[in-house]
Order: sequence, then C-alpha cells, then structure tokens
Amino acid sequence: MVLDKRRAHLLSIIQQSSTPVPTKDLVEKMRVSQRTIYYDIDQINSWLVDQQMEPIESIHGKGVFLSNKSSAKVAVHNTEGFDDWQYQLSRHERELLIKAKILLEEQEASMSSFMEITSMSRGTVAKALKAIKIEFKQHGLDLYYKKGSGYNLSGPEEAKRRVLSDVLSTAFSHKEWLNVRNEIHRMIQPEAEVSSPDTDQRDSVKSLLYEAEKELGLTLTDEMVEILSLQILIIMKRIHLQKVVHVDTEEKEVLQQTEAYQASLLITKKLKDLWGIDFPDNEVCFITMNLLGSKVQHDDFSRYTERELTGLQQVVQRMISDFQTYSCVIFDDRKGLEENLISHIKPTYYRLKYGVRIANELSERIQENYQDIYHLTKRVMLHLEYYVGQPIPDEEIAYITLHFGGWLTKEKKQVETKFKAIIVCENGIGTSNMLRTQLENLIAGLDVVATLSMREFRTTDYDADVIFSTNFIKPKSIPVIHVPAILSNIEKEHVMQRMNELFHTDNRSKSFTDHMLDVIERHATVHEKDDLKRDLVQLLETKSPRTKELRKPMLNELLTEKTIQFKDKVANWEEAIHVAAQPLIDQDSIRSNYVEAMIENVKELGPYIVIAPRIAIPHARPETGVERLGMSLLRLKEPVYFSEQEKHRAQLIIVLAAIDNQTHLKALAQLTEVLSNEENIDRLIAANDSDRVIELINQNVKA
Repeated sequence: MVLDKRRAHLLSIIQQSSTPVPTKDLVEKMRVSQRTIYYDIDQINSWLVDQQMEPIESIHGKGVFLSNKSSAKVAVHNTEGFDDWQYQLSRHERELLIKAKILLEEQEASMSSFMEITSMSRGTVAKALKAIKIEFKQHGLDLYYKKGSGYNLSGPEEAKRRVLSDVLSTAFSHKEWLNVRNEIHRMIQPEAEVSSPDTDQRDSVKSLLYEAEKELGLTLTDEMVEILSLQILIIMKRIHLQKVVHVDTEEKEVLQQTEAYQASLLITKKLKDLWGIDFPDNEVCFITMNLLGSKVQHDDFSRYTERELTGLQQVVQRMISDFQTYSCVIFDDRKGLEENLISHIKPTYYRLKYGVRIANELSERIQENYQDIYHLTKRVMLHLEYYVGQPIPDEEIAYITLHFGGWLTKEKKQVETKFKAIIVCENGIGTSNMLRTQLENLIAGLDVVATLSMREFRTTDYDADVIFSTNFIKPKSIPVIHVPAILSNIEKEHVMQRMNELFHTDNRSKSFTDHMLDVIERHATVHEKDDLKRDLVQLLETKSPRTKELRKPMLNELLTEKTIQFKDKVANWEEAIHVAAQPLIDQDSIRSNYVEAMIENVKELGPYIVIAPRIAIPHARPETGVERLGMSLLRLKEPVYFSEQEKHRAQLIIVLAAIDNQTHLKALAQLTEVLSNEENIDRLIAANDSDRVIELINQNVKA
C-alpha cells in the first residue's frame, strides 16, 4: 500500500512525540478534520502492520502514541528517505527535482527522465518545465529543447551555481524532504549507491569541513555542513566537465585576505591528495564565498579581522540604537546582543554580497508570531542595506528578528536554579537564543547551560536534568522534550505539562490555563478535564481577542479621548513632558517620579526621544514609576525644542509608559505606521479635537 505525504507527516509527528498526542492537537497541526485524522491513522496502521510493526495505539483522554519498538523502526525509515513508503511528492518537491536534474545531469535531462523521478504525467511535467524556464530566465539562463539530446541549459556558470545553491538550500529547509535530498545526492554522486560508507566521498568532505571549522574558530550548523559537502562535490563534478566559475580579480584579492580562503585552500589541497583533483583558484574563491556565507552555531568573536569588525560593528551598533529608539526599550546586555548580532550579520553580509541564498522555513511563522518585532527589525535594516548596497530579503530579516526577540524577552530575574537544561537546535544562533529565552521565561528556575547542534550533542557529555530538542532524539538517561523552534501557546502548555510529569513541580510552575482549571473546579464538576484544558488553550490562543488585547493592546485602546490633549504652546521641553504625561498620572498609570525620570533621561542621554522631526516619544524604564501600560499624546501648535538643532523640534509629544519590553510593541508598531506618512503627521498637527485623531488612527491601523 501507499503511504502518502500527509500520512507520512502525521506518522512523523506521532513518532517524534515522547507522550501521547491528543487528536485535537493533530487537527490543529495538520489543518484537517478530526474524521480525516482517524481515517489517516487507520491507513497508517495498515501500512505499519504490512511493515511488521506495531500499530498506533490510543489512550482514552490522553491521545495516540507509537510504541518505542515501532518508533525506532520508523526513525530508520526516516533516515533512509521514505524509499519503502512509496512517498508521494508535492508539486514543489517535483519541480525541485526537475531543476536539479537539468543542472546536475544535463546529458540525461529528458522528458522521460523527469517523468520517472517525479511520477508525473507528460502534461504535468510540460507545465512544470514552462514555469522552470521562466525562473531560469530570471537568473540569466536559457532552457531549451534539442532533438536527440533532450533539455539543455545555456548561460554563465556563475548563474548555474547560484540556482544550484537555491536548490540545495530549499531542499534542506524542509526536514521532511529526505527522499528529495537523497535523490539530489544520487545525482551528484551516483557511485555513492554502490560504495561503502568508508569510501563515500561526501563523508570525506565533511571531515575536511570539520577541520576547516577549527581553522576558522567557529561551528557551522549541521544543515550547512550537509549543504557545503554537496556543493564541494558539485564543484568537483563541474571541474571534471571543465565548467569553472569566474571570479573578478579585485574580488579575488579581497577573498584571499580572509581566514576562510586559507580554510578553503586546506580543503582543496587535501581533496587533491585524496582524488587528484586540481582546484583552480577561482573555485577555491567560490568555496571561500560559500564558507563566509554559512550559518553558524557558534562563532569566535575575537577572531574577526579589524576590517570585518569595524564595518559590521558600526552597522550593528546603529541597528541596536535605532531599535531601542523605535521600540522605546533599553537592552540590559547590549554588548551581548551586539556580539550575537555580529556573529549572525557577518555571514548575512557575505551571503548578500556573493549571492549565496539560504531558505528560512521559519520565516512566515516568525512574521506571523512576532509581527511587532519583525516590523521594528525591518525598519533598522536600512543600515545593513546601505552597507551591502542591496535590499535585504525577508528570510534574512526574519532571522535577525529572532535575535532582537530573544533579547527583548530576556527578563532580569533572580530565581533559584531548579533544573539544568540543554537545547539541541540546528537552526543557528538566533533561533537557539529565541528558544532559550522562551523556555527560561516559561519555566521558573530553568537554567539553559548550553545550546548545541545535533552533531555537538552526539559528541559531548553534559550534566543536565532535561533536554529540549527541535529534532527527534531518543531519550536515554536524560529525559527529552521535543519542541518546535518557535513555541505557540499550545506548545507551551505541552512543555509545562511534560515538566510537571517529569519533575512533579508545584503550583508555582503551573500555566495560566492550569490556574483557570483550578478556579473552574472549585465551582463546577469537570468530567473531561484534558479536553476542557485543550479547548481553553485554543480559545486563549486563537479565539479570544480580549485576552490578546490585554496582553498587547492596540493603539486606539491607549490613545483615547482621555489621553489626547491640544495646546498652542508650552514654555520648554520639560513642561511639554509634564503636560503630556498628566493624563497618565490622572489615570494612575504612572507616578510623578516617572515624569522626572523621563526628563532626566533627556538631560543625560540627549534628545534621543525625538525619533523624527516634529515627533518626540518620551519614556523611561518601567521600574521608575509605571503602574500599568499607558500612552498619551500632546499636540502643540508651536514646536518645542529639545536641543538647538532644527531636527530636534517637536509638535507631537507622545508619552509611553511601558510595563516591560514587549506589551507595548503592538501599539507602538501601529503608531510608527501612522507616523511614517508625512500627510498623517500634518493632519495630527492640524487636528483640534480628539475625534479627528482617533479617526485618523482607526483609518491607518489594522487589527
């Protein structure tokens, strides 16, 4: 029987969970009906029985699970690429394989070969080829059919390599595309099918990359090692076909000054010793470009050259300063964030410079879950854009969003350490840090002692009470909790539940939903507690705007008739802050010492609160007198000057009273959206009543 893509994915979710998975959670993750889940499980069980494995079992009130014995066998099928599963490819997978075939096996790129590797009809392949031809043309490549030799591709070798880089990046960004990756590997190295692991060239290349890591003082992500090993095999194949890239002489001189070039020389010299392949200097430089643009798990900041450090440091410092200004927060560990960002932006810079693409499967989820932080990050990216000289793709912005988000969610707290944890995450520095702060803020007393790649985890012993992993790890002596890189409320509930089961934690570690259940049980009899809890979690996450607004209010909830004022003029900027803040004092949102703190900040730090001509946003730290989140606006007809410079005059004084680093971000992002339009600023200054202001906000703000 056939186990199709959806059922393979469903089985993978169940197999990777160390606890029974409720069917409602599967409905949520698979986005299908409960009836479809039950039907799919029946089909999967038939397949499992055919494969002589124990079927999926169900525990009433808890969910479905796979026995350890079956789970281990399914994991082997995963590793082998679903070959025995008769895995059905998605449209994107099929198109990717066709592109790979054209680029890697031009002599065999025929309609029949495309039909064979994709199991598609002639008509469907023809339709896919039409779209691929357009895509290739955008890269400066011409795909054409020649009778007797099949499909041919003409164009610069550099363009072909860029598209190949895209193909590899896309294939590795989808964890479930194992069979696609294996097929691409077979195209690159067909002899690997008959060779033993000891003679597999790819393993030898990986070993050389590990040596290069030591030379460079960094640790590449596991995904990057896989991609780079295939890229080097491709280069060897292209050299054999006498198809070599060209690198500009001036650019070569720059590349030859880098440590990555020395590491590339080390790799290519050893490859020559192993297999007699002579790498032209252009290809050594091409490997250097890819090494420089590779994502890292860890990096040695002290090894950066003065040229790299000076330029990137200035970019990062400006980005952080602007982010603090636009978000109205001050990072406690600014130096740590700076080093963290430089470690990420260094490869980002080289990727953009040399056209090395990375796919970011988390990009959409980051933009959806962290809209406010993404919006603010996008605003500060202009400094990197100026430095690189080109726009920054959304995928790169999303990764940098995780860096800022990780630091924003860090809370200064003195809590006794109860549990030591390690995180196994293969998505690089930013994602690991974001996951770390999510977990440490979620679980009282949790101390993450290390974040590791899967490779580091397998070769290192750590003293820990629990392991959190984004990849499947079979628990041994230390319990494992499997988590996604970005936790939703449902997934946070799952983590809390597992921690409670593992460590019998007390009520202080209970989630908000658990406390709600306690209150409900004091006043009512609950018959299906687990079902009620899951429904409450989903209600709080997706169906309760009131809960969301309490957590992150919208701009029109904070700027109301009671918090908007109009005056012709004030004596000076200090009076402007006093007057603008008065409505928040009247509402008991702030104490008078908060006003003094805002004034002292300007005296000490300068007019940083003037975020643009005519606009000032005074604010101070929450602990200096904020009782609850608030915002107020004072419109002046005559501008007040925060310095002698014309750019530091303001007519819109917007006081922000934040309670933490995050709750105000939605309203603030909406405010900056309104103020990004000069016409809106003119209208706000011309307004004489709060209704006009509120109407303007409502016209420009989306929920």
